[in-house]
Amino acid sequence: MTAQGQPNSPFNFIQVIIGALGTSYLNVIIFFLAGAAGASRRIGPNPTDVVAFDHLLQFTLIPILFFGLVVFLIGRANKGICKIAQWIGLAIAVVSIAFPIMNAADAATAVGLSLIHIVTGIGWFFSVHYGNNKLHVPSKDVALA
Repeated sequence: MTAQGQPNSPFNFIQVIIGALGTSYLNVIIFFLAGAAGASRRIGPNPTDVVAFDHLLQFTLIPILFFGLVVFLIGRANKGICKIAQWIGLAIAVVSIAFPIMNAADAATAVGLSLIHIVTGIGWFFSVHYGNNKLHVPSKDVALA
């Protein structure tokens, strides 16, 4: 807490956990819908290079939670990093769509993995969003109507 009684955090880390879980749930839905649409989930010419269910969770939950914690800790000293981190993470997710598009064995896999990248980018964007200004207003100043 700062001297004015306001929290010294850019956002509540619980929102990162909720964002990571929500993003994972959406990606699981996309993963299975893509499979139902005929996605082989194969990346590259090697038939053993398949995107499995555990890969989906590893590459969704771990990055959002780990980098969300990093942004949370750095954001305590410099709240401006949150906006920068939001856009950088979203840009990385969108640019990385090129990999599944160029290496997917079939169109359904390319579309499914591209959607997963987009959802992960959006999930990241909102997980580290510093926009809940009421969190940083003392409770006695918040009027309940």
